[in-house]
Amino acid sequence: MSFTEWEEAVTARIGHYITKLILWYSTFVVKYSWCFLLLGSTICIGLGLSAVLLRDLPDFNDPTKGFIPRGKHTLTSRLFVLEKLKNELDKQLAAARIINKSKLSVATKSPLSRNQMNTYNDDNDDDDDFDYEDPVSMMNLLEDLRFNPNDCAFLSPSQNQCLTNTQVYSLLRNRTDLMKISKKIEKQLHKPNEHICTSIDLNRHYEVYFEATDRSSPNLLSLDNLLSLCKKQTELVNLFQVHATCHYTLPEMVAYFANKTDCNEITEKDIQSFIVRLQRCHQIYDSGLVRLAGLKRYRMKPLELFQYDSCFYNNFTFLSLEYLLDKTFLTTNETYYTAMWFLKPTLPMKDVNGSEIHTSDSAYDLFIQHFYRNFKFDDRHTRIAALNFLDIRIPTAMKQIRVDMFFVILAISLIVAVTIIYLRSITVALMTNICVVLSFACAYFAYKIILGIDLFPYINLMSSFILIGISCDNVFVIFDAWYSEKLDIYNEARLQNRQIEFYGKLTEKQEKQYRRDRDYTSSIVRRRLTAKHDADQPPLQEGEEEEHFDSIKNTDLVRIMKVNENQMIQMMEGVLRHAAASVFVTSFTTSAAFFTNMISRIAYVQLFGLFMGLCILFNFLMNITMIVSFVIIYEKFCEPLSARLGLFNHFPDLFDKIMLTLTRLNHAIFTVYIPRLIIKLRFILIIIFFILGVSGLFLVFHNPKLTPPKSRRYQFFQLTHPFERFEYQMRDEFLSYINEDKDNVTNPVLIFAFGVEETDLVHPFYPDKQNYVDNETIIYNKKIDFYDPKVLRWFDTFLKDLNRSELFTNVQETYEQWLTIGSLLRGFLNTNARNYSPFSENEFFVPPTRNATKIAMNRLFKFFSESNQLASGGDSNRGSVDFRLGFLPDAKTRNLRAFIFIVNMNVTFNTYTVQHDYYKKLHDYFEQRLQQLKLSEGVHGHVYEQVKHGWFVSPQFLFYDLMREVIRGTYTSLIFSMVFAFVVLLLTSGNIIITLYAILTIIFIIADTVGIFVLCGWELSILETIIIIMSVGLSVDFTVHYGVAYIKADWKRNQAHSRRTSNALKLLHSTNANPDEHFSIEQVSEQQKTQPTKPSIFTRMKIWHRRGNLQRFRRIKNSLIRVGSAVFIASLTSFLAGVSMAPSKLTSFSQMGYFLMLIMFVSWLYATWFFLPLLSFLGPIDKFGDIPFGKLFRCGKTSSLPVIQTVTTNDDDQLQSKEKFTDGQAL
Repeated sequence: MSFTEWEEAVTARIGHYITKLILWYSTFVVKYSWCFLLLGSTICIGLGLSAVLLRDLPDFNDPTKGFIPRGKHTLTSRLFVLEKLKNELDKQLAAARIINKSKLSVATKSPLSRNQMNTYNDDNDDDDDFDYEDPVSMMNLLEDLRFNPNDCAFLSPSQNQCLTNTQVYSLLRNRTDLMKISKKIEKQLHKPNEHICTSIDLNRHYEVYFEATDRSSPNLLSLDNLLSLCKKQTELVNLFQVHATCHYTLPEMVAYFANKTDCNEITEKDIQSFIVRLQRCHQIYDSGLVRLAGLKRYRMKPLELFQYDSCFYNNFTFLSLEYLLDKTFLTTNETYYTAMWFLKPTLPMKDVNGSEIHTSDSAYDLFIQHFYRNFKFDDRHTRIAALNFLDIRIPTAMKQIRVDMFFVILAISLIVAVTIIYLRSITVALMTNICVVLSFACAYFAYKIILGIDLFPYINLMSSFILIGISCDNVFVIFDAWYSEKLDIYNEARLQNRQIEFYGKLTEKQEKQYRRDRDYTSSIVRRRLTAKHDADQPPLQEGEEEEHFDSIKNTDLVRIMKVNENQMIQMMEGVLRHAAASVFVTSFTTSAAFFTNMISRIAYVQLFGLFMGLCILFNFLMNITMIVSFVIIYEKFCEPLSARLGLFNHFPDLFDKIMLTLTRLNHAIFTVYIPRLIIKLRFILIIIFFILGVSGLFLVFHNPKLTPPKSRRYQFFQLTHPFERFEYQMRDEFLSYINEDKDNVTNPVLIFAFGVEETDLVHPFYPDKQNYVDNETIIYNKKIDFYDPKVLRWFDTFLKDLNRSELFTNVQETYEQWLTIGSLLRGFLNTNARNYSPFSENEFFVPPTRNATKIAMNRLFKFFSESNQLASGGDSNRGSVDFRLGFLPDAKTRNLRAFIFIVNMNVTFNTYTVQHDYYKKLHDYFEQRLQQLKLSEGVHGHVYEQVKHGWFVSPQFLFYDLMREVIRGTYTSLIFSMVFAFVVLLLTSGNIIITLYAILTIIFIIADTVGIFVLCGWELSILETIIIIMSVGLSVDFTVHYGVAYIKADWKRNQAHSRRTSNALKLLHSTNANPDEHFSIEQVSEQQKTQPTKPSIFTRMKIWHRRGNLQRFRRIKNSLIRVGSAVFIASLTSFLAGVSMAPSKLTSFSQMGYFLMLIMFVSWLYATWFFLPLLSFLGPIDKFGDIPFGKLFRCGKTSSLPVIQTVTTNDDDQLQSKEKFTDGQAL
């Protein structure tokens, strides 16, 4: 046996087993369809109910869980380990405070604070509005300035330079403006049971931002606008029930500067005086003194000489410039936005019903009742621009999810309508949506019970919208394949002139259509026979013969045609061969694209990909089990019942005409016009879409390209929502938030940690479940010995290197504390130990031996534990750090287990590029220091092995780590999903040409989709990551359907029909045609037998080329006939699912809706107008490009394998084989 024969034998054997398996499954489905459907439904419902009853329902109140990267090699995990270290240290400090509780209570009591509280609680019955006498007079202040010009007035923001009285006075334009307020104002500033109203607690407040209604005159510093704001201030105080707490508003502050208690009494003169006074403080505000004094107000001794100046008095200027006026005021004397701040009480309050107020739930109710789409605060002067209520933005978004799930019902309704119009069946539409629900239930069971995952992100709910579109796509392809197989039986019966039975009685229109089909069949066959034997007879036009077998696709006739059980088995075999292959490829490539999200280290991305992949796989299982069973049930019961009752015959004539018009339009578009356009314009279409695809790649990767977000904020609502206007607009308009963000990113702290592994024991999927190692939540590095003098010397050397490096700042402060520890260690040694080495105050003292170090360390920690000067983190001033290094001892053994120290990074972390570049330098610097230590120690060194597990982290790395993982996960998952799609396409289609064309089409689809979003201003965040990865799975569907249909197209089907029925056709012709015509046909046939035929090489090449194009064109047309309309309707249903999501108030839902609409539109365009033209131009014919699977499955000697021979059984089959051999010889 030759190798070729052996390969054909193996291929035939594999095909034989596949055919046998398909036949067995088809028979089983046809005979036991009800059992299959009921059993599958029962199992799915049981799995879904068990998951709901046995596990807690998802909790969406905290969407931040899983929103950050977590796991091995992530910087965020280091932050969690650092937080646990801090908690462990706090426990030990708390234990020390309990021991010294009595001493601390006395030591921390401030006489000044007691005197102030006594003064504030004194009753004052004098309500007369007399001027408040300042404790110092103008003359005394000027005299102090004259005699003490060089005394320190205030420290500069850098804390290392003292500004003298003269310098501060010059910044105040060489004049002093003493502030005077009445006793009524003084009482308003001192609320009972509250702090003095000169600072804002940013953790408990209501913020209401206003703007002018008339945008042509937007300045709010006008009398009419301020009086309007004054009125609204009173309404808001009553609404929020904050009469006894502090509140800060612009009209009230203008009144305070004018020494007035009622903002309704302010005048134009008061406004101008307010502006002049604030502008006088412009220079000293720019120097940073006003902000520094405002932040430290009542936390340390206030200014002495200038504490009664209007720029510092009661922080009025600081509050006005940073919280009440926008950033444009200092340059324009105008403000376009203003804020009203209302602080909630420190003690809980309840309403008349006993419900606690000033909670997130009560604030949400206030927002819905009085602010959401409510214009009561618009009085034609001012209106509300933005809101921030007790930070309820995230809880409000989570509650909005429940409201927006209504759009799922809208999506289902739209898809039901489309299904009824396309398949004219409401039961199919309902079954499609039932399968979506059951798929969701099974995936939820696997997610919660089998995998046991507790975290269920709210973004998983969007899978229902995506699953609806995917499920409809599969169902439409399956039903289209079923009716195509039924159409083949209908056409074959017409060709063989057999009587066709129907489920019900035909209407008059259907009877006429049936007769037209039979007459058209006879005429087309007669013309074919005549053209075959008569060269002078005009031939059939290209495609006319093929159109005959598919163009008469009268929906009613095909649907109500009666088929027996054997025919159903035959039809089911065709469905499984064609539709099931396409559904398999699309389902597995789409699910694989989602499963590649698991490469990411962000739990939200991982879990969404996992759950969505499970949904698609379960939906595929239901398609090949429950849906195909439902097809049989629908054919056996629903179609006969509908035909007998004449359900669609009772509709008005207008509906009948509309449905008939849609049917004819569908036929004309997908079987006539689109194939003609693709074939005739294939070169133009390829060039146009290739240019568009390359342009998309240029937009995504070059300019403007997809970049990480510039802001650290995450958008939940549309930008017009009042909460989002605060987050994305007002935070950039007011200096308080601007300076706060600037402080966070300028020279941020960097923490180095030694003795602790960076491994976070909490699994990202189970954020509330704490794991333990040796009964510890932290993994300590037991190799490091902090009592080793060599280790301490390396720490000293490392700190000196940090101080000399340009990457860091404020290292000297850390090193000074390090030197202090060295001095204390020396002091706690005995007298003999002090003589071990000479002492220098600028050098860290290292005890000579390990035992000496341990003794000194133990004495040092004992001293600290018994000291009454332990400070808490809340006692330190804002923007400063008291302790910059420290050791963590074991709570029981007191042995040192960790060492951490803090420095500042010499960088401004404002963009991702800056962060990435600095982190690379920082990482390289740390690795170089370790390598230097390794080389300096040599082979016998042991310090390197102890300190090499050290690491560093900063709170500012949180955003950088998130963006780094987003970028890494996006591109890695994209590559893996493309590779998997390539492999699945290659194995399924079995043709390398089809696979390469499909991958190129998918790349262009993704590039154009993402490129359009880039032009719309989208940035690469978590949602965009999910969308890009998901685009691979969703863009492959339509291309795969066309590709599989092209490969499996029976382009010789019609010729086979004619050959198999030649005797019947001749009989039909002889009985219906006249004798003269019959005699002429026979005579022409005899003449052609005598004519010699020996074409030239050029003619044979031309014939080969034309035959190749003919095969390609027939395959293209067959693909469009089989799946063209199903692909279009599937894209339409997914598009409508996106339309239903677009109106959502949540950005994640609306962006996903826009993505679905765009990806479906672009996918259909490229699959139809780029992929098919590529196939019509250079598509594979015959077996060109096919993968020889027979070679891959060779596992023995070729001579031992049996040979499967094909035996012809009749003359027609022999003629077919002979024609095939002749065609091969011609090639």
